[in-house]
Amino acid sequence: MAGVMTEKKLAKAIAEGYGSGRDERYQSWIRIRRNLHSPVSNLHSLCVPLYHRPLQLLSGLEFGAANVALWLGAAEIREQHPLWPFTHDHPAKGRHPDLDRSLGRAPGLLEIAKHGGIDHGVYPGTQIPFVATIDFTLSIPPWHRAPLVHWSCKPRALLDSAHNRSRMQERIQMERLYSAAVGASHVLIDGTQFTSLLVSNLDWLRPLRSELQTLSRARLQDFGGYLMEEAETDSLGHAVDHAGRLVRLNSDGANRHFRAAAWLGIIDIDPSSHIVMSKPLKRDSAGLRLRLQRELLGEPR
Repeated sequence: MAGVMTEKKLAKAIAEGYGSGRDERYQSWIRIRRNLHSPVSNLHSLCVPLYHRPLQLLSGLEFGAANVALWLGAAEIREQHPLWPFTHDHPAKGRHPDLDRSLGRAPGLLEIAKHGGIDHGVYPGTQIPFVATIDFTLSIPPWHRAPLVHWSCKPRALLDSAHNRSRMQERIQMERLYSAAVGASHVLIDGTQFTSLLVSNLDWLRPLRSELQTLSRARLQDFGGYLMEEAETDSLGHAVDHAGRLVRLNSDGANRHFRAAAWLGIIDIDPSSHIVMSKPLKRDSAGLRLRLQRELLGEPR
């Protein structure tokens, strides 16, 4: 939607389904295109285990947050998800007809901002209300309770020192108010909740969608069990080879099983530390994964 926004452009984007849908059918409101660029952030199109469609990510912090959300067990990710200015379908709608009937309409962000004493904003050069987006709308089980979690990704350095930080805080407050209005949890991701080393390790461990669909869960469990036994007294690399031999895998297959089992938590590994194959396995003794699940996705439901 390059150039000055018009009612026709906006209606066309909505009619084509941008910002709508669930799971595989979801279409991000903001899409990465050749003419979309940013002088202050990195754009990413990330392939993930959940979908054939890639995630449309607009910054390095969003890239890190997406990896963390997937690792923590988010069952659905809607990135660049609209907080529509006018009354609209509840964002939890579309999972099941019985659940849909229990959900009311969601208030528009224009109304929410007005009640909060915040200027909603318009597209530059127009009087058309801007379609604000939340960086991530995450869904977690159980579906019958329709739990949603909203993540706003804003680097701590910008929150503390950006020239427009007052407006940035207003936008975050609108997102908080919208989340409360639709019964969603809201979390501000500022980059302090996880390290770049954790993100790098998760990006390496993250299995392909095809791997999660084809690898046997029973075989992964066996592989993980054998590896954990061997890793008590030997290096991680030798433990991977040992477990691979016992479940009859070649070297490539053993490495794929290691990454998938570590990602799924079958192997108790601390991905916030350097993973060195020539050294013993470092376990997640501090309970990092469980702590982040509680802090970023909410208490177990």
